[in-house]
Amino acid sequence: MAQNNESLRHFITAEEAFPEMEALVLSATERLCCGLHIFSPRTKMRSRQAHRSGIVDWGGLLADALSRGVHIRILLNDFDPVGAAGMHASVWERIGLFGEALADLDAPARGRLEMLVAHPGGQAGFVLRAAIWPKVRAMMRSTRRQFTEEGRPLPPGLRPDLPGDATIAWWPPRPNFTQTMHQKFLVADGRRAVLGGLDIDERRYDDPGHRRKADQTWHDVSVSFEGDPAADLQAHFDACWQAVRREGASHADAYRRQHPESPIKFVEPDLGSKGETGPPALPDRNGLRIAITRPAMGRSPLRFGPTPRQCSLERVHVDLIGSARRLLYIETQFFRSSVIRDALAAALGENEGLHVIMLLPGAPDVVAYDGQKSGVQRYGEWLQMRALNRLSSQFPDRFGAFSLTNDRSHSEQHERDALHGKAMVYVHSKLAVADDRSVIVSSANLNARSMQWDIEAGIAVDDARFAAALRTDLWRSLLGEVAMTLDPNEDPDEALAVWREQAAERRAAGSAPAKAGVVPFPLERTRRFAKRHIFLPEQLV
Repeated sequence: MAQNNESLRHFITAEEAFPEMEALVLSATERLCCGLHIFSPRTKMRSRQAHRSGIVDWGGLLADALSRGVHIRILLNDFDPVGAAGMHASVWERIGLFGEALADLDAPARGRLEMLVAHPGGQAGFVLRAAIWPKVRAMMRSTRRQFTEEGRPLPPGLRPDLPGDATIAWWPPRPNFTQTMHQKFLVADGRRAVLGGLDIDERRYDDPGHRRKADQTWHDVSVSFEGDPAADLQAHFDACWQAVRREGASHADAYRRQHPESPIKFVEPDLGSKGETGPPALPDRNGLRIAITRPAMGRSPLRFGPTPRQCSLERVHVDLIGSARRLLYIETQFFRSSVIRDALAAALGENEGLHVIMLLPGAPDVVAYDGQKSGVQRYGEWLQMRALNRLSSQFPDRFGAFSLTNDRSHSEQHERDALHGKAMVYVHSKLAVADDRSVIVSSANLNARSMQWDIEAGIAVDDARFAAALRTDLWRSLLGEVAMTLDPNEDPDEALAVWREQAAERRAAGSAPAKAGVVPFPLERTRRFAKRHIFLPEQLV
């Protein structure tokens, strides 16, 4: 962990970040705000402080905060009931578990919790929804049957339209939610914050050694900070809360009808309510700046999703790329954005001394671990293949793409869950470091969805000590002690050469024992899997 600006620190994997997140909640005295993509109340405690207090999981942690008088707001993403039925069901099943954790609280303590579980509002326009409604309706019927056959209760978004009515109305078409709240952060008392790529979920837990089965690995990065930037993040949360209430949709009412005993106080959307139409100004705070993505709902009947409006995360990424002179180091779950691709190509073309090292997962998690092969997944891989093809063909000596594997021998079960005889480590981090001088850490992937459609949050830091410490610690975890001998600003050629040498050695070693490390990104395998889709916009994936 590195420290600068009195409070700025970084955390590599949940082994480091989860205790910091727990400490943040335990330190809250008045107010705690949580902007989350996924929340599991059964996520275990990792900090000694929580264990000493007898707290075993996140449900208990938040119950403890409520009992201490802390007011809590949770803004939690819901998933489309048809397009992501399993994820939608999981949201509400976990809400039930959270209710169990709060069951023993008295009424005043329960009243200090406000929970807004919602779709943020962006959806396909009426003409498109009407065109695909027969297929969506058939999918709803099939999904309902599947839940019934499995003996699972229907989640709120798949419940009948009327009590006792098992049919699905032919008209009008139901909403088709294409936008998500993808941000992941906590703010305590408006002055202390933790932000990054980690959801509060046991699946996200891993350590820098990644000594787990392939589908249990998770590489991620988070940061904590205090003061004015945390207050700016709080202001962003408040603006999101208002916007989702004004434009969003929730299934909380249907859940309450199913579970009238639930102790959770749900906040309903208040469609058409007045409020600020844009987020607050997010200024530079002595080299620290909160950057966000928050689009408008969109009005066109032909739209696929929301309308890009507040895209400062995309802007700070483009600016960071344009400012780099020696080395750009990037970690991202997806590299699909044409804007970011073009910015990287322009920077490499204009500056012959610039080198780019990029770390990505060998395949998306739903492809590698779940075996999905849908047209949407293949299109996402096509966008990434196109971006990587351009940079690797135009700048073969100055651009390198890599993936991460651990020390476990593994035979491929699904598409690219094993790379060169070892288990693929899932890279989920979202960061960029320029010249060991500036860094961005966020919840946003380098795809058009994160840059323009989803609700995201990040922090841009202009601080050489922090940037260099973060990059050095990451390289030490990925390359070993050789990372300490490299100065990528002095000799970026050597840095890229060492990455390529280590990747080639691990590829040649195959399944032979070795600790976690990098391998070449499997571009040829990606090409064989990828498929263009001329109908879908790139923001959808």
